[in-house]
Amino acid sequence: MRTGYVSHKGPEPKSILLLKSIRAMTDKGFVPAPCSNCLGERRHEVLFETSLHEQETIEQYAMLQCGGCGRVSLGYKRIWKDGSGTDIEFYPAPITRQRPSWVLDLILFGNTERAALAALLSEVYCAIANEQHRLAAMGIRAVIEQLMVMTVGDLPSFPQKLSALQQQGFISLVQRDALNAALEVGHAAMHRGHMPTEKDLILSLEIIEGVLAPMFAHWDEAQKLADGVPKRKKPAP
Repeated sequence: MRTGYVSHKGPEPKSILLLKSIRAMTDKGFVPAPCSNCLGERRHEVLFETSLHEQETIEQYAMLQCGGCGRVSLGYKRIWKDGSGTDIEFYPAPITRQRPSWVLDLILFGNTERAALAALLSEVYCAIANEQHRLAAMGIRAVIEQLMVMTVGDLPSFPQKLSALQQQGFISLVQRDALNAALEVGHAAMHRGHMPTEKDLILSLEIIEGVLAPMFAHWDEAQKLADGVPKRKKPAP
């Protein structure tokens, strides 16, 4: 599994040297590193560090605490003694997009179908964080298909399911076309070996989130919001 892995051959440019040497960490006590909670590079305090000298590599480990949110992560650096390169990893893997809070709410408090759908979507976020782009695309495809089967039934084809979803008022015409585009990314990854970019996957996630949130996550809140709004007074006859 990919876990925030960076590999570089030859001299290390500053842009990828997120973990300094253990000696440098000891001198400074802080190091820049990615934080999955803050969604970006932050100044981390080095809580603990150690290293192992293997036959071909030097393995360096450091427990890091984010100076922004306090989250603790593990930084790992492998230095090849022959000078061929350096590998850097972080646990948990750094992410560029936080999953919405309602995904966990559906997993914990939704009915069986909704919880399963949200759990599947959660796995997609993990796949993207670990740079498993084809698996993420197939997962998004599966989320869309499961959503359609839940709402309009298991119709023979994807176009029929999408049309039924739109005709029954669950989505708009614009959303139908957007969902179809996200589906095509998954189809291509599954059947034609297509490797989508992270940008493609984030866009696909935004599309599916825009459909799922009002249907499953915000429906009850929207009803309460509507009930709390003062009714318009009818003009006197």
